[in-house]
Amino acid sequence: MSADPYSLPEALVTAQRWDAARAALGEALAASPDDPRLLGLLVRTLRAQGSRQEALDASQRMLAISPQDPYALRLATLVLLDVGWVDEAIGLAARAVEVDPGNAANHLALSRAWAGSARPEALAHQLAAAREAVALEPNSVDAQLQIGVALAAEGDIDAARVSYLEALRRDPSNTAALNNLAVLEMQGGSPAEAARHLASALAANPQGASARHNLDALAVLIARRTGRWMLLAPFPALVAAAAGLDLIARILAVVAVLLLPAASMRWWRALTAGQRRALRGLPHRVRARSWVWPVAAGIVGSWAVVRAGLMPTRVAAPEVVGYLLVTAYLLLLNSLISTPRRVLRARAAGRSSDVWRIMGER
Repeated sequence: MSADPYSLPEALVTAQRWDAARAALGEALAASPDDPRLLGLLVRTLRAQGSRQEALDASQRMLAISPQDPYALRLATLVLLDVGWVDEAIGLAARAVEVDPGNAANHLALSRAWAGSARPEALAHQLAAAREAVALEPNSVDAQLQIGVALAAEGDIDAARVSYLEALRRDPSNTAALNNLAVLEMQGGSPAEAARHLASALAANPQGASARHNLDALAVLIARRTGRWMLLAPFPALVAAAAGLDLIARILAVVAVLLLPAASMRWWRALTAGQRRALRGLPHRVRARSWVWPVAAGIVGSWAVVRAGLMPTRVAAPEVVGYLLVTAYLLLLNSLISTPRRVLRARAAGRSSDVWRIMGER
């Protein structure tokens, strides 16, 4: 081993060469098993490799050696969040704040720990800790992200958007901020804007799991909006047909058909060529039941277009009333199952690599 036991493991961890780092750390720790600096590097390596139990064991050893070290407390906070021990993580992050209240990273760790809690007071604590981190470090992109996540969870979408845009002002290629803006736009019904933000996020990080997941969620959202259009657009044509206005019914049916591609083209143009290729495998990644409602709406709407456009003389008032009832039922069903949390399942990237980095490094 080199006279400096830290240089090689630290270089390998920085380069994210986790297998080599683990081997080097094993050799270094064999000579110095209670070195907290080496144990910290080991915890980071084990977390990156997904070895949660081993990371938990190593973090406990590190804490036993350095129980009042804020870095050890922050790192253990991350490990506890990995294994779902949220209350314990909050306790460790709070201890880090008590030991070193002037360090923004400690407040950011506390904010992130509260973000994983379901307790009624969690959002208020998450937001307060993130704002304290910003007060201590005004240029912190990660703290702005945490503020945005908390505000979005509270339902203050406009304020959350401001926080994400502030993060992007400081770091224009921040994938977490771009992804979270896309989530807000999806929930707000602006798929074209969501597609634009996702395109930027994937351009910055093509392997970003959250952005790729949300691209699929966006496609499901578009499919639902398309189904809604196909239900509503033929209705004026059916009414005209029932009233005996055959020519107008045919014209309105043609308009309903032609406007559908125009309505979808804006968001499609916002996608990159790579995103469009990625969507080809969408049916294999999204559960089949996600397509039941759009397909049902498309079948019912197509039937109405055919009746009004090709057979207007056969359309009677009872048929229009029946179509209206079916449409109302399908729209009600869609509203019950298409809330952002239950259907889109869009992910807010609150756990950006930068957030974890500032919390987990000295």
